[in-house]
Amino acid sequence: MSNALAIAAVTATLKDLISDSLLGLDLSSIGSITVTATPPDRITTGQTEPNQLNLFLYQVTPNSGWRNQTLPTRDGSGQRLRNAPLALDLHYLLTAYGAQDLNAEALLGLAMLALHDTPGLDRARLRNALGPPNPPFGDFSALNLADQIESLKITPQYLGGEELSKLWTAMQARYRPSMAYQVSVVLMETEAAARAAPPVLKRGADDRGPAARAAGAPRLESIRPAASELLRAARLGDALRIEGRNLQAADAELVFEHPRATAARTLPVAATASALALDAQLPAAGVDAGAMADWFAGFYAVRLRLAPADQPAIASAPIAMMLAPRVEVSPLNAAPGALALTLRCSPRLLPEQHAGVRVRFGGDELLADSIQTPADPEQPTTIEVTVPAALAVAGRYPVIVRVDGVESIAAVADDQGVFGFDPQQTVVIA
Repeated sequence: MSNALAIAAVTATLKDLISDSLLGLDLSSIGSITVTATPPDRITTGQTEPNQLNLFLYQVTPNSGWRNQTLPTRDGSGQRLRNAPLALDLHYLLTAYGAQDLNAEALLGLAMLALHDTPGLDRARLRNALGPPNPPFGDFSALNLADQIESLKITPQYLGGEELSKLWTAMQARYRPSMAYQVSVVLMETEAAARAAPPVLKRGADDRGPAARAAGAPRLESIRPAASELLRAARLGDALRIEGRNLQAADAELVFEHPRATAARTLPVAATASALALDAQLPAAGVDAGAMADWFAGFYAVRLRLAPADQPAIASAPIAMMLAPRVEVSPLNAAPGALALTLRCSPRLLPEQHAGVRVRFGGDELLADSIQTPADPEQPTTIEVTVPAALAVAGRYPVIVRVDGVESIAAVADDQGVFGFDPQQTVVIA
Protein backbone atom coordinates (compact mmCIF):
# COMPACT_ATOMS: atom_id res chain seq x y z
CA MET A 1 0.00 0.00 0.00
CA SER A 2 1.01 3.64 -0.49
CA ASN A 3 1.71 6.14 2.24
CA ALA A 4 0.32 9.65 2.74
CA LEU A 5 2.48 11.05 -0.10
CA ALA A 6 0.67 9.00 -2.75
CA ILE A 7 -1.48 11.89 -4.01
CA ALA A 8 1.50 14.22 -4.36
CA ALA A 9 3.52 11.37 -5.89
CA VAL A 10 0.94 10.86 -8.65
CA THR A 11 0.98 14.59 -9.41
CA ALA A 12 4.78 14.63 -9.55
CA THR A 13 4.85 11.61 -11.88
CA LEU A 14 2.27 13.12 -14.25
CA LYS A 15 4.25 16.35 -14.30
CA ASP A 16 7.42 14.44 -15.20
CA LEU A 17 5.55 12.48 -17.88
CA ILE A 18 4.39 15.68 -19.60
CA SER A 19 7.84 17.28 -19.26
CA ASP A 20 9.54 14.22 -20.75
CA SER A 21 7.13 14.24 -23.71
CA LEU A 22 8.39 17.69 -24.71
CA LEU A 23 12.05 16.68 -24.73
CA GLY A 24 13.51 16.21 -28.16
CA LEU A 25 10.80 18.27 -29.90
CA ASP A 26 11.72 21.35 -31.92
CA LEU A 27 9.60 23.96 -30.14
CA SER A 28 11.83 26.93 -30.87
CA SER A 29 8.96 28.73 -32.64
CA ILE A 30 6.95 28.62 -29.41
CA GLY A 31 9.75 29.54 -27.05
CA SER A 32 10.54 28.51 -23.52
CA ILE A 33 7.96 26.17 -21.95
CA THR A 34 7.42 25.30 -18.31
CA VAL A 35 5.34 22.50 -16.78
CA THR A 36 3.88 23.20 -13.35
CA ALA A 37 1.44 21.79 -10.81
CA THR A 38 0.01 24.89 -9.16
CA PRO A 39 -3.48 26.40 -8.65
CA PRO A 40 -4.56 28.31 -11.78
CA ASP A 41 -5.27 31.52 -9.83
CA ARG A 42 -1.54 31.81 -9.07
CA ILE A 43 -0.52 31.83 -12.74
CA THR A 44 0.10 35.22 -14.32
CA THR A 45 -2.14 35.93 -17.32
CA GLY A 46 -2.47 38.83 -19.70
CA GLN A 47 0.40 40.62 -21.42
CA THR A 48 3.05 38.69 -19.48
CA GLU A 49 1.38 35.30 -19.85
CA PRO A 50 4.01 32.53 -20.17
CA ASN A 51 4.13 29.44 -22.35
CA GLN A 52 3.05 27.00 -19.69
CA LEU A 53 1.32 23.66 -19.10
CA ASN A 54 -0.28 23.39 -15.68
CA LEU A 55 -1.63 20.30 -13.93
CA PHE A 56 -4.09 21.04 -11.11
CA LEU A 57 -5.68 18.49 -8.76
CA TYR A 58 -9.18 19.94 -8.46
CA GLN A 59 -11.03 17.01 -6.88
CA VAL A 60 -10.48 13.77 -4.95
CA THR A 61 -13.26 11.17 -4.82
CA PRO A 62 -13.56 7.72 -3.20
CA ASN A 63 -13.13 4.76 -5.50
CA SER A 64 -16.42 2.87 -5.51
CA GLY A 65 -14.83 -0.47 -6.40
CA TRP A 66 -12.37 -0.51 -3.49
CA ARG A 67 -14.35 1.54 -0.99
CA ASN A 68 -15.74 -1.39 1.01
CA GLN A 69 -13.36 -4.16 -0.02
CA THR A 70 -11.47 -4.10 3.26
CA LEU A 71 -12.85 -2.69 6.50
CA PRO A 72 -10.88 -1.96 9.67
CA THR A 73 -11.22 -4.72 12.25
CA ARG A 74 -10.91 -4.45 16.02
CA ASP A 75 -10.73 -6.91 18.88
CA GLY A 76 -13.03 -7.06 21.89
CA SER A 77 -11.10 -4.32 23.68
CA GLY A 78 -11.31 -1.92 20.74
CA GLN A 79 -7.68 -2.30 19.64
CA ARG A 80 -7.25 -2.10 15.88
CA LEU A 81 -6.21 -5.39 14.33
CA ARG A 82 -6.09 -4.35 10.69
CA ASN A 83 -5.76 -1.05 8.83
CA ALA A 84 -8.11 -0.51 5.90
CA PRO A 85 -6.75 1.21 2.77
CA LEU A 86 -8.05 4.60 1.65
CA ALA A 87 -9.00 4.13 -2.04
CA LEU A 88 -9.11 7.36 -4.04
CA ASP A 89 -9.64 8.58 -7.59
CA LEU A 90 -7.75 11.77 -8.47
CA HIS A 91 -9.23 14.36 -10.85
CA TYR A 92 -6.85 16.71 -12.65
CA LEU A 93 -7.31 19.75 -14.85
CA LEU A 94 -4.66 20.16 -17.55
CA THR A 95 -4.47 23.79 -18.70
CA ALA A 96 -2.35 25.40 -21.41
CA TYR A 97 -1.15 29.02 -21.44
CA GLY A 98 0.48 30.78 -24.36
CA ALA A 99 2.48 33.95 -24.80
CA GLN A 100 1.32 34.27 -28.43
CA ASP A 101 -1.61 33.21 -30.59
CA LEU A 102 -2.04 29.44 -30.96
CA ASN A 103 0.71 28.61 -28.46
CA ALA A 104 -1.77 27.43 -25.83
CA GLU A 105 -3.62 25.21 -28.30
CA ALA A 106 -0.35 23.68 -29.52
CA LEU A 107 0.85 22.95 -26.01
CA LEU A 108 -2.50 21.44 -25.00
CA GLY A 109 -2.39 19.13 -28.01
CA LEU A 110 1.13 17.95 -27.18
CA ALA A 111 0.21 17.21 -23.57
CA MET A 112 -3.04 15.44 -24.49
CA LEU A 113 -1.22 13.24 -26.99
CA ALA A 114 1.39 12.33 -24.35
CA LEU A 115 -1.33 11.25 -21.91
CA HIS A 116 -3.20 9.42 -24.68
CA ASP A 117 -0.06 7.44 -25.55
CA THR A 118 0.53 6.65 -21.86
CA PRO A 119 -2.83 5.44 -20.48
CA GLY A 120 -1.28 4.31 -17.21
CA LEU A 121 1.62 4.92 -14.85
CA ASP A 122 3.63 1.70 -14.74
CA ARG A 123 5.90 0.70 -11.89
CA ALA A 124 9.11 1.55 -13.75
CA ARG A 125 7.95 5.11 -14.48
CA LEU A 126 6.89 5.61 -10.86
CA ARG A 127 10.25 4.39 -9.57
CA ASN A 128 12.14 6.66 -11.98
CA ALA A 129 10.08 9.71 -11.02
CA LEU A 130 10.02 9.12 -7.26
CA GLY A 131 13.36 7.44 -6.60
CA PRO A 132 17.02 8.47 -6.60
CA PRO A 133 18.96 10.52 -7.48
CA ASN A 134 16.47 13.37 -6.94
CA PRO A 135 13.42 12.12 -5.03
CA PRO A 136 10.75 14.87 -5.00
CA PHE A 137 10.07 14.56 -1.26
CA GLY A 138 13.60 14.13 0.08
CA ASP A 139 14.01 11.57 2.84
CA PHE A 140 10.25 11.00 3.05
CA SER A 141 9.98 8.31 0.36
CA ALA A 142 6.87 7.77 -1.77
CA LEU A 143 8.33 4.80 -3.66
CA ASN A 144 5.85 2.34 -2.18
CA LEU A 145 3.29 3.80 -4.60
CA ALA A 146 5.03 1.69 -7.26
CA ASP A 147 4.36 -1.46 -5.23
CA GLN A 148 0.63 -1.07 -4.62
CA ILE A 149 -1.50 -3.95 -5.86
CA GLU A 150 -3.56 -1.84 -8.30
CA SER A 151 -2.03 -0.12 -11.31
CA LEU A 152 -2.68 3.57 -11.94
CA LYS A 153 -4.84 4.26 -15.00
CA ILE A 154 -5.22 7.65 -16.72
CA THR A 155 -8.67 8.33 -18.20
CA PRO A 156 -9.78 11.52 -20.01
CA GLN A 157 -12.95 13.18 -18.75
CA TYR A 158 -14.85 15.46 -21.11
CA LEU A 159 -16.47 18.17 -19.02
CA GLY A 160 -19.44 20.11 -20.34
CA GLY A 161 -19.65 23.87 -20.60
CA GLU A 162 -21.59 24.22 -17.36
CA GLU A 163 -19.11 22.08 -15.43
CA LEU A 164 -16.15 24.03 -16.79
CA SER A 165 -17.84 27.33 -16.01
CA LYS A 166 -18.48 26.32 -12.39
CA LEU A 167 -14.94 24.99 -12.04
CA TRP A 168 -13.20 28.12 -13.32
CA THR A 169 -15.55 30.36 -11.35
CA ALA A 170 -14.68 28.49 -8.16
CA MET A 171 -10.96 28.89 -8.90
CA GLN A 172 -11.40 32.64 -9.56
CA ALA A 173 -9.04 32.43 -12.50
CA ARG A 174 -9.23 33.40 -16.17
CA TYR A 175 -10.40 30.55 -18.38
CA ARG A 176 -7.82 28.94 -20.64
CA PRO A 177 -7.96 25.83 -22.90
CA SER A 178 -8.27 22.84 -20.58
CA MET A 179 -8.78 19.09 -20.45
CA ALA A 180 -9.79 17.00 -17.43
CA TYR A 181 -8.31 13.60 -16.50
CA GLN A 182 -8.96 10.98 -13.83
CA VAL A 183 -6.21 8.82 -12.30
CA SER A 184 -7.45 5.66 -10.60
CA VAL A 185 -6.90 4.07 -8.16
CA VAL A 186 -4.59 5.27 -5.36
CA LEU A 187 -4.52 3.00 -2.30
CA MET A 188 -3.20 4.65 0.85
CA GLU A 189 -2.74 2.94 4.19
CA THR A 190 -1.58 4.32 7.50
CA GLU A 191 1.84 3.23 8.70
CA ALA A 192 0.65 3.24 12.30
CA ALA A 193 1.29 -0.10 13.94
CA ALA A 194 -1.71 -2.35 14.47
CA ARG A 195 -2.14 -4.74 17.37
CA ALA A 196 -2.32 -8.41 16.48
CA ALA A 197 -2.89 -11.57 18.44
CA PRO A 198 -0.17 -14.23 18.83
CA PRO A 199 -0.21 -16.91 16.12
CA VAL A 200 -2.60 -19.83 16.29
CA LEU A 201 -0.54 -22.96 16.95
CA LYS A 202 -3.28 -25.47 16.08
CA ARG A 203 -5.84 -25.04 13.33
CA GLY A 204 -7.65 -28.36 13.67
CA ALA A 205 -8.24 -30.87 10.88
CA ASP A 206 -7.37 -30.05 7.29
CA ASP A 207 -10.47 -28.52 5.67
CA ARG A 208 -9.24 -28.47 2.09
CA GLY A 209 -11.99 -29.68 -0.26
CA PRO A 210 -11.72 -32.07 -3.17
CA ALA A 211 -9.94 -31.01 -6.34
CA ALA A 212 -10.69 -31.88 -9.95
CA ARG A 213 -8.70 -31.68 -13.17
CA ALA A 214 -10.01 -31.29 -16.72
CA ALA A 215 -6.91 -32.28 -18.67
CA GLY A 216 -3.63 -34.13 -18.42
CA ALA A 217 -1.52 -31.11 -17.50
CA PRO A 218 0.07 -31.14 -14.03
CA ARG A 219 -2.04 -29.56 -11.34
CA LEU A 220 -0.63 -28.28 -8.06
CA GLU A 221 -3.00 -28.16 -5.12
CA SER A 222 -0.78 -27.42 -2.14
CA ILE A 223 2.81 -26.77 -1.19
CA ARG A 224 3.91 -26.80 2.43
CA PRO A 225 6.79 -27.77 4.71
CA ALA A 226 7.01 -31.55 4.90
CA ALA A 227 7.52 -31.40 8.68
CA SER A 228 3.89 -30.57 9.51
CA GLU A 229 0.58 -29.75 7.89
CA LEU A 230 0.09 -27.05 10.53
CA LEU A 231 2.88 -24.83 9.21
CA ARG A 232 1.58 -22.14 6.87
CA ALA A 233 4.96 -20.94 5.60
CA ALA A 234 8.30 -22.50 4.70
CA ARG A 235 11.80 -21.35 5.60
CA LEU A 236 15.20 -21.74 3.98
CA GLY A 237 16.46 -25.27 4.55
CA ASP A 238 12.97 -26.81 4.84
CA ALA A 239 11.89 -29.92 2.96
CA LEU A 240 8.77 -29.26 0.89
CA ARG A 241 5.85 -31.53 0.16
CA ILE A 242 3.98 -30.75 -3.09
CA GLU A 243 0.58 -32.34 -3.62
CA GLY A 244 -1.60 -32.34 -6.70
CA ARG A 245 -2.69 -34.35 -9.71
CA ASN A 246 -0.85 -35.75 -12.71
CA LEU A 247 2.53 -35.16 -11.07
CA GLN A 248 5.75 -36.80 -12.16
CA ALA A 249 9.36 -36.30 -11.13
CA ALA A 250 10.96 -37.20 -14.48
CA ASP A 251 11.96 -34.12 -16.51
CA ALA A 252 10.29 -31.90 -13.89
CA GLU A 253 11.37 -28.94 -11.81
CA LEU A 254 9.71 -26.41 -9.53
CA VAL A 255 9.83 -22.78 -10.64
CA PHE A 256 9.64 -20.09 -7.92
CA GLU A 257 8.82 -16.50 -8.93
CA HIS A 258 9.02 -13.61 -6.45
CA PRO A 259 7.61 -10.16 -7.39
CA ARG A 260 10.83 -8.46 -6.26
CA ALA A 261 13.26 -10.92 -7.87
CA THR A 262 14.85 -10.27 -11.24
CA ALA A 263 14.92 -13.97 -12.15
CA ALA A 264 12.98 -17.09 -11.23
CA ARG A 265 14.55 -19.79 -9.05
CA THR A 266 14.26 -23.49 -9.83
CA LEU A 267 14.51 -26.60 -7.67
CA PRO A 268 14.65 -30.26 -8.68
CA VAL A 269 11.92 -32.57 -7.40
CA ALA A 270 11.99 -36.14 -6.13
CA ALA A 271 9.26 -38.75 -6.50
CA THR A 272 7.43 -40.14 -3.46
CA ALA A 273 5.58 -43.39 -2.83
CA SER A 274 2.39 -41.68 -3.99
CA ALA A 275 1.79 -40.51 -7.54
CA LEU A 276 -0.03 -37.51 -6.09
CA ALA A 277 2.93 -35.95 -4.31
CA LEU A 278 6.48 -34.78 -4.91
CA ASP A 279 9.28 -33.67 -2.58
CA ALA A 280 11.76 -30.82 -2.90
CA GLN A 281 14.40 -29.22 -0.70
CA LEU A 282 14.84 -25.47 -0.18
CA PRO A 283 18.49 -24.37 0.00
CA ALA A 284 19.80 -23.73 3.50
CA ALA A 285 21.38 -20.43 4.52
CA GLY A 286 25.05 -20.85 5.37
CA VAL A 287 25.18 -24.24 3.64
CA ASP A 288 24.08 -23.73 0.05
CA ALA A 289 25.85 -20.93 -1.81
CA GLY A 290 23.54 -18.11 -2.78
CA ALA A 291 20.65 -19.15 -0.57
CA MET A 292 20.94 -16.09 1.66
CA ALA A 293 20.98 -13.54 -1.18
CA ASP A 294 19.07 -15.27 -4.01
CA TRP A 295 15.89 -16.02 -2.07
CA PHE A 296 13.62 -13.41 -0.49
CA ALA A 297 11.01 -13.51 2.24
CA GLY A 298 7.46 -12.99 0.99
CA PHE A 299 5.04 -14.64 -1.39
CA TYR A 300 6.20 -16.87 -4.24
CA ALA A 301 4.23 -18.09 -7.24
CA VAL A 302 5.20 -21.75 -7.68
CA ARG A 303 4.77 -23.81 -10.86
CA LEU A 304 5.69 -27.36 -11.78
CA ARG A 305 7.34 -27.38 -15.20
CA LEU A 306 7.69 -30.55 -17.26
CA ALA A 307 10.31 -30.31 -19.98
CA PRO A 308 10.70 -33.64 -21.82
CA ALA A 309 13.55 -33.61 -24.29
CA ASP A 310 11.33 -34.41 -27.28
CA GLN A 311 8.21 -32.43 -26.31
CA PRO A 312 7.23 -28.82 -25.57
CA ALA A 313 7.48 -27.78 -21.94
CA ILE A 314 4.26 -27.87 -19.92
CA ALA A 315 3.74 -25.83 -16.76
CA SER A 316 1.02 -26.01 -14.17
CA ALA A 317 -0.99 -23.05 -13.02
CA PRO A 318 0.79 -21.24 -10.17
CA ILE A 319 -0.01 -21.66 -6.50
CA ALA A 320 1.17 -19.42 -3.69
CA MET A 321 3.88 -20.27 -1.19
CA MET A 322 4.98 -18.12 1.73
CA LEU A 323 8.69 -18.04 2.53
CA ALA A 324 9.04 -16.85 6.12
CA PRO A 325 12.17 -15.16 7.47
CA ARG A 326 14.23 -17.14 9.97
CA VAL A 327 15.02 -14.96 12.99
CA GLU A 328 17.70 -15.11 15.69
CA VAL A 329 16.84 -12.96 18.73
CA SER A 330 19.30 -11.37 21.16
CA PRO A 331 19.12 -11.02 24.12
CA LEU A 332 16.75 -13.79 25.20
CA ASN A 333 16.73 -12.75 28.87
CA ALA A 334 16.37 -9.24 30.25
CA ALA A 335 15.22 -7.23 33.23
CA PRO A 336 12.03 -5.11 33.13
CA GLY A 337 12.43 -1.75 31.43
CA ALA A 338 13.21 -0.40 27.98
CA LEU A 339 14.84 -3.16 25.94
CA ALA A 340 17.00 -3.02 22.80
CA LEU A 341 16.65 -6.15 20.67
CA THR A 342 18.93 -7.30 17.86
CA LEU A 343 17.37 -9.61 15.28
CA ARG A 344 19.36 -11.47 12.62
CA CYS A 345 17.10 -12.22 9.68
CA SER A 346 17.64 -14.66 6.82
CA PRO A 347 17.22 -14.56 3.92
CA ARG A 348 18.61 -11.06 3.54
CA LEU A 349 16.17 -8.19 3.06
CA LEU A 350 16.05 -6.07 -0.06
CA PRO A 351 16.15 -2.26 0.41
CA GLU A 352 12.60 -1.97 -0.94
CA GLN A 353 11.41 -4.40 1.75
CA HIS A 354 12.63 -2.25 4.64
CA ALA A 355 9.61 0.07 4.78
CA GLY A 356 7.20 -2.82 5.33
CA VAL A 357 9.15 -4.58 8.10
CA ARG A 358 7.28 -4.90 11.39
CA VAL A 359 8.40 -6.56 14.62
CA ARG A 360 5.84 -8.12 16.95
CA PHE A 361 6.83 -8.30 20.61
CA GLY A 362 4.20 -10.48 22.23
CA GLY A 363 0.98 -8.93 20.98
CA ASP A 364 2.33 -5.45 20.20
CA GLU A 365 3.66 -4.34 16.84
CA LEU A 366 6.79 -2.18 16.70
CA LEU A 367 8.69 -0.34 13.98
CA ALA A 368 12.36 -1.15 13.42
CA ASP A 369 14.90 1.45 14.55
CA SER A 370 17.39 0.42 11.88
CA ILE A 371 17.85 -2.29 9.26
CA GLN A 372 21.38 -3.11 8.09
CA THR A 373 22.32 -5.58 5.35
CA PRO A 374 26.09 -6.23 5.19
CA ALA A 375 27.99 -6.29 1.92
CA ASP A 376 28.90 -9.98 2.38
CA PRO A 377 26.08 -11.87 0.58
CA GLU A 378 26.39 -14.77 3.02
CA GLN A 379 25.63 -12.61 6.07
CA PRO A 380 22.05 -12.03 7.28
CA THR A 381 20.26 -8.72 7.69
CA THR A 382 20.38 -7.16 11.17
CA ILE A 383 17.27 -5.46 12.55
CA GLU A 384 17.47 -3.22 15.62
CA VAL A 385 14.28 -2.50 17.56
CA THR A 386 13.55 -0.85 20.90
CA VAL A 387 10.82 -2.19 23.17
CA PRO A 388 9.35 0.63 25.32
CA ALA A 389 9.50 0.21 29.07
CA ALA A 390 5.69 0.11 29.23
CA LEU A 391 5.69 -3.11 27.17
CA ALA A 392 8.82 -4.74 28.62
CA VAL A 393 7.28 -5.98 31.87
CA ALA A 394 7.79 -9.39 33.45
CA GLY A 395 6.66 -12.23 31.19
CA ARG A 396 7.50 -14.38 28.15
CA TYR A 397 7.24 -12.67 24.77
CA PRO A 398 7.55 -14.41 21.39
CA VAL A 399 9.30 -12.16 18.85
CA ILE A 400 7.96 -12.27 15.29
CA VAL A 401 9.18 -10.37 12.22
CA ARG A 402 6.86 -9.63 9.29
CA VAL A 403 8.36 -9.01 5.85
CA ASP A 404 6.16 -8.33 2.81
CA GLY A 405 3.16 -9.67 4.70
CA VAL A 406 4.78 -12.96 5.78
CA GLU A 407 5.58 -13.54 9.45
CA SER A 408 8.46 -15.52 10.89
CA ILE A 409 7.56 -18.81 12.56
CA ALA A 410 7.80 -18.56 16.34
CA ALA A 411 6.50 -22.09 16.98
CA VAL A 412 8.50 -25.31 17.19
CA ALA A 413 7.34 -28.92 17.60
CA ASP A 414 8.63 -31.28 20.27
CA ASP A 415 9.33 -35.02 19.85
CA GLN A 416 5.60 -35.80 20.09
CA GLY A 417 4.71 -33.24 17.42
CA VAL A 418 3.14 -30.80 19.90
CA PHE A 419 3.82 -27.17 19.04
CA GLY A 420 4.96 -24.49 21.47
CA PHE A 421 6.77 -21.18 21.24
CA ASP A 422 10.42 -21.50 20.23
CA PRO A 423 12.61 -20.60 23.25
CA GLN A 424 15.22 -19.21 20.83
CA GLN A 425 12.66 -16.65 19.64
CA THR A 426 11.07 -15.92 23.02
CA VAL A 427 12.33 -13.13 25.26
CA VAL A 428 11.97 -13.79 28.98
CA ILE A 429 11.72 -10.68 31.15
CA ALA A 430 12.09 -11.27 34.85
